[in-house]
Order: sequence, then structure tokens, then C-alpha cells
Amino acid sequence: MQRTPPVRGGADGEPECPARQDLTGGIFVAGDGGSTNWAGMLRADFVMTIEGLRQYAYAAGARRDVSLQRHYLHQVAQLEALPKPWEGGRRLTEEEYSAAVRVRAWVLHEQRIEDDLRWAKQRRTTAQELELREARLRARTRYHHAPRGQVLCAALRDDGRIALNSEILTTDAADRLRRRMPQFADLITYYQDNQAAGNGLQGAPVDRTPLPGPARSSPEPTGPAGPDATPGTARPGRPEGALRRPASRHTRWMFWRRRRHSG
Repeated sequence: MQRTPPVRGGADGEPECPARQDLTGGIFVAGDGGSTNWAGMLRADFVMTIEGLRQYAYAAGARRDVSLQRHYLHQVAQLEALPKPWEGGRRLTEEEYSAAVRVRAWVLHEQRIEDDLRWAKQRRTTAQELELREARLRARTRYHHAPRGQVLCAALRDDGRIALNSEILTTDAADRLRRRMPQFADLITYYQDNQAAGNGLQGAPVDRTPLPGPARSSPEPTGPAGPDATPGTARPGRPEGALRRPASRHTRWMFWRRRRHSG
């Protein structure tokens, strides 16, 4: 049976740049005076995301798929390398919470694309097909990373309008973003022109900023071809940990016949 690529986050092509993403099931943690504890929410979101990846790594280890296990643990290390503004009991504003969530969403977006391309490479996908897959995954969401750690997220809505950092791109919103993020002023103008021309995110640059965390120690193996192949293994034959194929009716009949005549 052919495997399907792992899916984390939204569906393919779904805009992803959340400003106030709540992964705690809608439960807002109240602080002093009944105000929203943005630091507590950010920490809860982070812990849930990390634990999910660790569960993936544990499952890969249980299947003895060492390559996939290392892959997920490397993604855990990338997320753990992000700043943790809640440390030290510091209170966060809503704007600081939104900025931290966008940085994490950028990392998760890139990891999700990496997961999909990794799966496609194991299926011996051609370079041209890989390029088309990545283009489809980036067609409705683009992240742009600044040296100081700020992230600008552009998402194409179903109605054709563009949202920058979850704000509909109007003249007033563009002016506010330019004042807040002057390093992205040219990009904001570009998206304004694209929206006016009905071009969506077409032609927008793809940010190749390396993700935080340690570099990979070795390149990912491609593994053997075929539907029964296990990623990261190079041994021929039945992969370790795979279920044995049930014997056919003819094989069972021959075994019974030999036993009967030998007795």
C-alpha cells in the first residue's frame, strides 16, 4: 500500500499566518485581574507542538525507522532554538504574543514543506516535479524573515485579497505595517500592487532564511524504491519490522500434504 505524505497543520494551500493562534482548544489562561495571560498561552502552544513532534519521533523509533526518527528530533531541536519570551515570569502583550506565534508558524510552515518534499524524494520524484510541489505549497502563504527576528506573513484569501500578518491589506494597514516594520516596506508595496492587479502572491520572493537550531549531521538517505520500502533503509528484501505476508491457500495445502505423507 502506498504511503501518503505526513500532514501537519492546515490542508495544502490553506493560508497559515496566524496572528492569535490558540492551540489550547480555545481555553484562555487568565492572569491577574482577569486579563489574558499571553505568556501562558504561548508556552502551552509551544509545549503541545513539541510533544506532538516527539510522539512522531517515538513512533518512528518503534518502527525502527532511525532516519525518520532523527528527522523529527531535528525538527524538535529547531523549535527549541526559538526564543522563549515567557521565561522568567515575564508578562507579554498581545502584540508580542502575535509576533512570537508568527515566528513559530514560519518554522512549522517550512518544516511541513520539508516533510512533503522528503516524502516525494523517497518516491523517486523528479526535480521538476519537486519544484512544482514546492510552488503549490507556497502558492497561498509566504513568510519573510528579517535579520532582527521579525516575520512578515502574506496569505492569499479565497476572495483574492491579501492579508499581511492577518490584516487585510488596505492603505491604512499598509501604512501601519511600514511604520512598524520598515525593513519590509518594499515588500508591502509589492503586495499592494499585486493585489490591485489581481495577481495574488505571484512573483513574490521565496525567503530561504535557514531555520534556527543545529545543522543536520548527515544528508537524508533516499531509501530503496518500491511500495514495501522503509525510509532510511538500504537492505534488500523485507524491511525490518514489517508484517509477514500470509501464506497462500496453495502453500498451506502443500504443507499439510507433506506432513500427512511424512507421518
